[in-house]
Amino acid sequence: MKLLKVLIPSLFIFGLTACTAPNSLSTQTQSNGSMSIQTKTNNPVLLTEIGIDRINTVDVGNLKKVAIAIKNQRFNDKHFFYKIVWVDAQGIEVNPEGSIWKPIDLTGREIKSVQSLAPNPSAVDTVIYLKK
Repeated sequence: MKLLKVLIPSLFIFGLTACTAPNSLSTQTQSNGSMSIQTKTNNPVLLTEIGIDRINTVDVGNLKKVAIAIKNQRFNDKHFFYKIVWVDAQGIEVNPEGSIWKPIDLTGREIKSVQSLAPNPSAVDTVIYLKK
C-alpha cells in the first residue's frame, strides 16, 4: 500500500513532465555559408504531432532574419507554444530576456510561418523550442 502511495504520484509527475518537455531544433551555419539543422527531442509524442516544414534565413543589413514553417502533422487541431532563441557563433544565447514562449494554433495539417529578427549582429544561428 505504501508503495502505491509513492508510485502513483511519481507516475503522475512523470506524465506531466513528458507532456510539457520541449523539443528543440537548432541551426548551425558552416564556414562556407551552408546551414545544418539538428533536432533534439525530450518529447517523442510531440515530435510526431508538430514538425518544422522548412527554415529560411536571409541577411537584413548586418542582421539575420529567420522564417520557420511549423507544420501540424496530424488531422486534428493542435495548440502549443514555440520560442525562437538566437545564439552566437560559439552557441551562447544572445539576449536571453528577449526570447519568450508564444502560443500558436494549427488546424489539421496546417502550416504556419513564424519569423524572428536577430537582436544584434553577433547572433548567427537559432534554436527553436516547441512544447505543449
